[in-house]
Amino acid sequence: AVIVTTLLAGLWPGIVSAALCGLASWFFFVAPANSFGLNPGALTALAFYAFIVSVDIFIIHSVTVTAQHLRAEREAMAELAASLQRTNLTLAQSEREQQLLSQEIGHRLKNQLALVEAIVSQTMRTQSDLPTISRVLADRLSVLGDAQDMVIAGDAGQASVREIVLKVAQLHGDSLRDRFVIDGPALSLASRPTLSLSMILHELGTNATKYGALSTAAGVVTITWAVETLEGTERFVLRWRETGGPPVVEPAGKGFGTRLIRAGLSGALGATVVMAFEPAGLSCEIAADLASLQTERP
Repeated sequence: AVIVTTLLAGLWPGIVSAALCGLASWFFFVAPANSFGLNPGALTALAFYAFIVSVDIFIIHSVTVTAQHLRAEREAMAELAASLQRTNLTLAQSEREQQLLSQEIGHRLKNQLALVEAIVSQTMRTQSDLPTISRVLADRLSVLGDAQDMVIAGDAGQASVREIVLKVAQLHGDSLRDRFVIDGPALSLASRPTLSLSMILHELGTNATKYGALSTAAGVVTITWAVETLEGTERFVLRWRETGGPPVVEPAGKGFGTRLIRAGLSGALGATVVMAFEPAGLSCEIAADLASLQTERP
C-alpha cells in the first residue's frame, strides 16, 4: 500500500500511508495483539518496519523525481528541436524569397533596358532634328520613370489605373488638367501593363495636344475604363474620346507613337486596340483580358 500510494500520489501521501499502515500493524500483529503495548520485540519490529518503509519511500520518491526531471528535459529538448526546425524553415523561406526578389529585379531591369532601347531607336528614326529628338526622348523617358515609380509604390508591384491616368494628365500642366474627364472603378495592373498603358496614354495625349482636342481652347478628353464580360471572360476596357477639337483625319504615315498605341497592352492576353478617326474627334478603345493584366509575367 505504501509503495503504491507513493508511486501514484507522491511523497507526503506515501508518508501518511506508511504511518497508518504502521499503526495498524502495531495494533493487530505486534504482540501483545489488539493493543499498542510496547516491549523490546515490539520496538524492534516497529524500528525495522520504519527503516524498510523509509528506504522504500526514499527510493520511489527519488526515482519519481528523476523521471519527472528527465521528462521535463525531454520536452525541453523536443521544443528546442522544433524551434530550430522552424528557424531553419524560416531561413530557407527567406533565402528563397531573396532569390526570387533578385530574379524579379533582374527581369524588370532587362525589360526596362529593352523598352528604353526601343524608345531611343524609334525616336531617332522618326525625328529629324536634334532639339526635337531631345525633347521627345525626355518626355517619353519621363513617362516611363513615373510609371516605374507607381509600380514600386503600389502593392505587390502593381499600380492603379486611376493613378496611371492622373499621372499622364498631370504631364500636360495645370492649364490642360481640367480638360480631362476621368471615370472608372478601382483597378490595379501588373508592372508590364502599367508601363505599356502609361506610354500609350502619353502618346495619345501628345497627339491630342498637337492635332486633337487639346490643341483648341474648348476641346475635352474623356477617359473611362470598366470591366466587361465577353464570352464568360472578364476584360479590361479603356476608352479615350476626344471632343471639341478640329476635324480629325487619319494620318497617312505611322510613326513610333502610332505603332506603340496599336501594339496594345504589353504582357496581356487578348489585347486589342481600335482607333476611330471620326470628324468629331479621335476615339480609341484599348482592351485585354483582366486576369492577365493583373498577373506578373516574365
